[in-house]
Amino acid sequence: MVPYREGQFFLTPLDRATYAVGLVARAPTRGGVLLGYFFGPRRHEAPVAKWLNGLHKGVTALACRFKDAPLYRGEWRLLGLHEAFQRADWPVPAFHRFDGSVTHVPGNDAVQDWRVEYGDDNLIVPVRERPAHGPDLKLEDDLVYDGSLLIAELGRRVKDMAPTADDAAWR
Repeated sequence: MVPYREGQFFLTPLDRATYAVGLVARAPTRGGVLLGYFFGPRRHEAPVAKWLNGLHKGVTALACRFKDAPLYRGEWRLLGLHEAFQRADWPVPAFHRFDGSVTHVPGNDAVQDWRVEYGDDNLIVPVRERPAHGPDLKLEDDLVYDGSLLIAELGRRVKDMAPTADDAAWR
């Protein structure tokens, strides 16, 4: 049995002394790949429940698919559940994938980028893929982060985030 569920907050260690907050937005019953929303700024300890429950997708530092191994093994500390978690408030976003393939068209070789969409209950097999166009190229990269890659990316994104007035409650 897995130790986490949808709506579960957790701390992702960024280094020896700081953390970022994560939220399990999708936890399909099969596959070991979750959808998480991650928040800054860097912090030294867990924020209070009131601060956590005030989070929403609009303040996300990163939304991505990630492997559940660090949560399953207890390497990332589980916190409480979001008091009002609703799947609709934390949708599965579309992603951008650059696969390095080349489409050969006479007189024009084009590298292909894709817009990739997953369903709520399967984060491994896409439900839709189509060639990416303008705005699609700005979507999050479609990667399944392992723990160390996720920490590196998240650390880079929250590096310069300044604490907010609300953060004083957890210091």
